[in-house]
Amino acid sequence: MSQAATEALDYGQLFHQAPAGYVVAGTDGTILAANATICAWTGADAGALDGTRVLDLMPAGDRLMFRTHAGPKLERDGHLAELSLELLGPDGQRQPVLLSITRTLDGPEPRDLMIFFAAPERRRYERELAGAYRKLEDAEAERTVLLQEARHRALHDPLTGLPNRRQLQASLLAALARAAGQRHRVGLLFCDVNNFKQVNDTLGHAAGDEVLEHVARMLAAAVRGDDLVARYSGDEFVVLIPWLAHSEELAAVAGRVRDCLAGAFTVAGAELRLGMSVGLAETAVPADAEAADYPELAKALLFAADQDMYRVKSEMHGAPLASLR
Repeated sequence: MSQAATEALDYGQLFHQAPAGYVVAGTDGTILAANATICAWTGADAGALDGTRVLDLMPAGDRLMFRTHAGPKLERDGHLAELSLELLGPDGQRQPVLLSITRTLDGPEPRDLMIFFAAPERRRYERELAGAYRKLEDAEAERTVLLQEARHRALHDPLTGLPNRRQLQASLLAALARAAGQRHRVGLLFCDVNNFKQVNDTLGHAAGDEVLEHVARMLAAAVRGDDLVARYSGDEFVVLIPWLAHSEELAAVAGRVRDCLAGAFTVAGAELRLGMSVGLAETAVPADAEAADYPELAKALLFAADQDMYRVKSEMHGAPLASLR
């Protein structure tokens, strides 16, 4: 046997008996030659893959990945290393492999030399890693939701869902800081539900809770979009009006707040008519005010609105201020 024939035989044996899958393909993906290993993996007879497409050996998902990832990189760089995918085998079995491709320009036409390495451990590792990453993402999403819920609970009243005193204080300080720079005024309404104690005493606390929820909804509907309604304590609510150009605006919002409970509504089978005592206060913020001044300004504004509310109650009932506490 000549040396050339011997070399051809050696190369043929090396090609077909290699433990890796060897494929020679045209640049359009048409298989020109495939070794015995890849024929065994795919369940094809010797020579049966010639003339078929490399993409037909892959599941749909890997075909898409090959087109979008491998194809452009191969065109750009002329080579591709360790692309993880699967080959379709007999009876729907799948063979995890790592694919490396080199595009050679030797000969009359370019050829793609493909080597498929069996990689069951690599595929399992990738799946486990992907599963662990999904679990981590799920845990982080759950943690984010829990943190948001915790922040919401910390800043909102559990019964009405309105901002609580803590949120009111933070919003009031922020409004005062903005007013200092923009030279507008800040207003507050201190609101108390009239005859609320009578509801609790005659209909029970569950009915009282229904009334407070109703009041919260009506107040939220009565104010402007940028105004904030907070439950201050018990049957007391505060409306923060962060931007006042004129005092008439404060009076207009207060009028809507008083009117929001004018109609009758039914709770625990009883028809109720409850009014609202509303105290008003507003303040300008000196242009030279500093952050340390805002808590005192906020405290003074709340106190003034609270006192005005008790003045309204005193006039309404003709009773001394102390008896209304």
